[in-house]
Amino acid sequence: MSSNAVLLIEDHPLVSMMLADMLTEHAPDLQVVKVPSIQASEAHVQDDPRLVIFDLNLPDCDGVVSAKRVQSLFPFSQLLAFTGTTHDDILLELSDMGIPFVRKSADYHELLDAVMRGLSAVGVRCNEAVAADKLKSKNEFQSNIIAPGSKKPLTWRQVEIMRRIAVGMTAKEAARDMNLSPETVRAHMREVLVRLGAQNRAHAVSIFTKAERQSRLLEEAQSN
Repeated sequence: MSSNAVLLIEDHPLVSMMLADMLTEHAPDLQVVKVPSIQASEAHVQDDPRLVIFDLNLPDCDGVVSAKRVQSLFPFSQLLAFTGTTHDDILLELSDMGIPFVRKSADYHELLDAVMRGLSAVGVRCNEAVAADKLKSKNEFQSNIIAPGSKKPLTWRQVEIMRRIAVGMTAKEAARDMNLSPETVRAHMREVLVRLGAQNRAHAVSIFTKAERQSRLLEEAQSN
C-alpha cells in the first residue's frame, strides 16, 4: 500500500465499490484498498493508510466495538465511520472518540462532503473542479428512473446495466460490454431487484421498461 492510500472496511461489495469510485474520481492518485472485515484490515496495519473509512456493523465486529478496534489498529490514520445506525448513544460515543461519521441514509451531496473533508484533513489534494460540479447537483449519482412506490431511483450505472439486460444480454455479457466484473454486475442486479421491488430478473425488466418510458414522457412534457 502506498503512502497515499485509503483503506475501506466494508462488507457490502456495492457500497465498497461506490465509495472507491467516489474517492478515485476526486483524487485520482489515491490507492484505494477494500477489505470486508476488521480481521482482514489487520493485514494493512503496517501500511499506515492516510484515511480509513469503515462500517460500524461488520461480520466480525459490531457497533462502537468496531470503532474502538479500528482506532486501536490505525491510531495515526484519519477515520470516517459510514454507518446505518440510528442510535444516538452510539453516534454520541463516536463523537466523544473524535471519530467523524456519515449516515448511510445521507444523500450523495452529504456523503461526498464527508469524504472530501476526510481527505482534506490528511492533506490529500482533490480535483476541485470535479468536486464542485458534483456538489452543485446532489442527485447526479441517481437517475430519474424510479419504480412506482419506491423511495430510491436507480443509479445511472444500474440503468445502463438494465438497458443491456432488457435487450437480452446476460449478466456476463453486460459485464464484458461495460468493462465491469461479473461480480459487480450481479451486485448491482441484486440492488436493482430491491429498488424496483421485483421478484426476479424478468419482473425487473418489465418494471424497468415501464419506469424508463414514463421518465422519458415526463421529460418530454417538461421540455414543451
